Amino acid sequence: MKKSLSFPLSRKHTVLRAVSGSIMPSALAHWLGVRAIAIAPEQIAIREGLRAGVAVGTVMILALHLGMPLMAWAAFAAFWTCLVDPGGLLRRRLQTMVTFAAAGTLITGMISAAAGYGTLPAFIGLGLCSFLCGLARMRGAIATQISVLAAIVGVVAVCYPQTPFGALHLSGLFIMGSAWATLICMVAWPVDPYAPQRQACAAIFREQARMTRRLLQVGMAAEPESLMQQNTISAYRRDIRSRIEQTRAKIEVLSASALTSHTRKTLLPAVEAADRIFIAVMAFEHAILSGSPAPTPLARRTIRLLASTLQRVSREILSTEPRPDALQQQIRFLIVVSEREDDLFAKGARLCATALTDLQTAWQKPTPAAPETRPVSAPARATLPTRLFLRHAARLSVGVMVAYTISLKLELSYAYWAMMAVVVVTQPQVNTTLPRTIERVAGSIAGGLLAAIMGVLLPMWSILLLVFPLAAATIALRSVNYTLCVMFMTQLFVLVTDLVSPALGWDVALARSINNIIGSLVGLAACLLLWPERRSPPLPTLIAAAFKANMQYAALATNPQPVDWPHIERARRTAGTTSTQAEIQYQQARVEGLRRAEYLNISAEILFLLRKMAGAASVWWLEQTTPPSAVALQRAELYAKLNKDLASAQQDGTPESKVTLEALLAQLRCLDLDVF
Repeated sequence: MKKSLSFPLSRKHTVLRAVSGSIMPSALAHWLGVRAIAIAPEQIAIREGLRAGVAVGTVMILALHLGMPLMAWAAFAAFWTCLVDPGGLLRRRLQTMVTFAAAGTLITGMISAAAGYGTLPAFIGLGLCSFLCGLARMRGAIATQISVLAAIVGVVAVCYPQTPFGALHLSGLFIMGSAWATLICMVAWPVDPYAPQRQACAAIFREQARMTRRLLQVGMAAEPESLMQQNTISAYRRDIRSRIEQTRAKIEVLSASALTSHTRKTLLPAVEAADRIFIAVMAFEHAILSGSPAPTPLARRTIRLLASTLQRVSREILSTEPRPDALQQQIRFLIVVSEREDDLFAKGARLCATALTDLQTAWQKPTPAAPETRPVSAPARATLPTRLFLRHAARLSVGVMVAYTISLKLELSYAYWAMMAVVVVTQPQVNTTLPRTIERVAGSIAGGLLAAIMGVLLPMWSILLLVFPLAAATIALRSVNYTLCVMFMTQLFVLVTDLVSPALGWDVALARSINNIIGSLVGLAACLLLWPERRSPPLPTLIAAAFKANMQYAALATNPQPVDWPHIERARRTAGTTSTQAEIQYQQARVEGLRRAEYLNISAEILFLLRKMAGAASVWWLEQTTPPSAVALQRAELYAKLNKDLASAQQDGTPESKVTLEALLAQLRCLDLDVF
C-alpha cells in the first residue's frame, strides 16, 4: 500500500500515526469520549511543536548565557507568538503573528509603565486592556486568538512595574522574542497548510473503521441494554457525527479560489461519502447488537472488508494528491459481496460501494472553481458590538481586576497566573466556561506537581534542556486536548521561572497551582454572577427536539413511497445533530448536578433508545423492497401516525419543554426497535 506514495510523505504519516497512537490509544480516546472529554489525537502538530521548542529554547539559552533574567520576557513572547500561529496560508499566518507582535509590544510598554506609576493607574490600564481584548472576539476566530493572548500579555505586564525607560526596554525584549519566533515559524519545517483539515477528514474514516471492526468482537449474547453498552454505542456515534459536522464546516469555509479549490474538491466529497457510509455502519451495528438477523459468514466478511476499505480511504486522504485508482479494488470487492446475497449487509455494501464510486469520480474530475472574489481570510466588515460581546468584555474586565485585587490583598507570588486563568477560563457563554475551568484546574495541578518534582530533583542544565521538549509538547498538543496543553504549559512556565529564580524550588509550582485555582474560580463566578445571560435550552427541551427529529427520520425511512436522497439525508443529519447536542448537555448535567440521579438515568435511557431508533431507521431504509412487505407497511403506518401526532401536538401549542421525559420514555419503550 505504501509503495505508491512518495517516500517523504509516507514516512511522515507513519511517524505521525505512531506518535499519536502511542500518546493516545484508541481505547483510551473512546473511554474519554464516553465521558464527553474532547480529544483529537490526529491533530498532534509535530513540526509546529519543534518550531516552538527551538524558538523558546534558544532564547532561554541566550538569557542564561548573558545573565539577564528579564530576558525571560523574550522567551514568553516567542512562545505566545508560536501559540497564536493559526496555520493555513502563509500570508494569513504572517499577518496574524505580526498583528500580535505589534499589539503585545504596545500592551507590554503601556501596562508596565502604568503599573510603575502606582496601583490606580495599573487598575485603569488593566481594566481597559482586558475590556478591549474581550471586545475583539467579535471579529472572528483569529481575532479571538490574538485578543486572548494579548490580554495575557497585559496581565503579566502589570506584574512587572517599570519606569518609562524600563517599559521601553521590556517592549524591546517582547518584540525581539516575537520577531525571532515569527522567523522560525515562517522558515523552519514548512507544513501543508491544510494538514489539519486532511487529518480531521481522515480521522472520520479511521473512526468508522474502528467502529466497524469492533462489531466483529461483539458476541450474539451481548447485553445492549447495559449502561456500558449504551455509553459505548452513544460515544462512537456522537464522536463520528460530531467529526463529520465539524470537518464539513472547516472545509466549507475554504474559498473556491485557485489556492484552496483543490483542497475543497478533494475533501468535501470525502466528507459526504463518509456521511453516506455512516448509514451502513449504523445499520450493521444495530443488526449485530440486536441479534436479528444473525450475521452470516459472508456478512462478517463484508464487515471486515468495509473496515479495511475505510482504513485505506483514511490513509489516502492524508496525501495532498489522493489517487482515485487506489480505491478501485475495494470498490470492486464491495460490489462482488453485495451481489451474492440480498440481505442487510449486502445492501449496506452496495451503498458503501456507490458512495466510494462517487468519491472516486469526484477525485478524477476536477470541478471548476467558483467565481469567488472574497477570500475567507479577508477581514470582516466593521460592525457594532453585540450584547453578547459587550457582556463578555465587561465580565472579563471585572474578573481580571477582582483577581488582581485578591492577589494584592493576599500578597500572592506570581499573581499574573491567577489573572491568566481568568482570561482563559472566561468564555462568552456559561456552558463553555465550566468545562474550561475544570480542564484548566486539572492541567495546572498535574503540571505543577510534575514541575515541582523536576525543579527539586534535576540539576540546572537538565532543566534548561527540558525547555525545548516542554515548549514543543505544549504547541503540538494545543489542538488535541486542552488539559494536556495546560499541563505541559504549566511545567514550561514553572521551569522557566525556576531558571531565572533558582532558589524558589517548590514554591513556584505551588504558587502556580494555587493561583490557577483562584483565577479559574473567579472567572467561573464572573460568568455566573455578572450579567447572567439566558441559559441554553434545558436538557428536557433538547431531548424533546431530538425525539422529534428522530421520529421524522424514522417516518421518512419507513415511508413506502420513494423519498429523494437529499430529503432523507437532511432528516438523518438533523436527527444525529440534535441527539448529539442533547447528549453533550446530558454529560454537562452529570457534572453540574450529580444528585439528580433518577432524572439523569431517564435522560440516558431516552438518548440511547433514540440512537437505537436511528440505527433501526437506517436498517429499514436499506431493506426497503418493491412492493413493500406487510410488516414494512405496518411499520410505516405506525411511524407516520406517531410523527403526525407529534406535529399536531406542536401545532396545538404544546411546547417541547412541556413534554415530560417520562412520557417520551414510555413511548419509546412501546416501540420494538430490535424487530426487523
